[in-house]
Amino acid sequence: MSARLREGRSRLAGVSAYLASLSIPVLIIAAVGHRARLMDAMQTYSVIALGFSLAALAVIAALAAFIAIWRDGSKGLGTAVGGLVVGLVVLVMPAIGAWDIVTYPRLTDVSTDLVDPPKFIRAAADRDPGDAPIVDPGDAEATLQKDAYPDIVPRHYPVSTARVYQEALAIVARDGWEVLDATAPSEASSAGRIEAVSTTLVFAFRQDVVIRIVADGDGSRVDMRSAARNAADDLGADAARVRGFFSDLDDALQGVSGQ
Repeated sequence: MSARLREGRSRLAGVSAYLASLSIPVLIIAAVGHRARLMDAMQTYSVIALGFSLAALAVIAALAAFIAIWRDGSKGLGTAVGGLVVGLVVLVMPAIGAWDIVTYPRLTDVSTDLVDPPKFIRAAADRDPGDAPIVDPGDAEATLQKDAYPDIVPRHYPVSTARVYQEALAIVARDGWEVLDATAPSEASSAGRIEAVSTTLVFAFRQDVVIRIVADGDGSRVDMRSAARNAADDLGADAARVRGFFSDLDDALQGVSGQ
């Protein structure tokens, strides 16, 4: 009787559950491996692709199992449902990424100043050999950014560069960005500069950030640039990072700002 029971159970349901459960540790390996610098970005992308592929195969196997269970009366419906649910949950992340690819322009470098963008100095030495080189945005990229992100522009604050620098550095520290260089305004130069690295939440991909603060009339002008190190498309993350920083800086400086 047990043999007949095993024969009546959908093998595809079991395959779906197995593939779905396997996709999770694969993605965990990608996240931990990249955070620990055991894998470079390209290796991490490959492991991530494997994890998402396993989840997709789990969904396909679950759907095929449903057909077999309906047709043959096989057992394993609960197992197939479990594989389907886990597979779909894992696939939420690439689904959001696919939506972002369609929604956002293909950019990897966003700056509030497209004519004279803040320069990355320490970032070049901090990048891995496989990372993309730092290149200032060209005319095509500038047009894409202006059309997609008209709000990414310099900010003016009617306070000293020293005050702006202090608040900006505090925001960078609070957000957990790794500071590569920090030059405070001084008597010799009223300009300030912060260069840092931000990491993505799950897989810890490194993104370069530079903040430039200069005297401007009765206050200070702040420019910011954010650039992905190895992605072919930032999926809107660089613009979101600039917006988030300025929102925090507005709050820190009592919301007094202008363009």
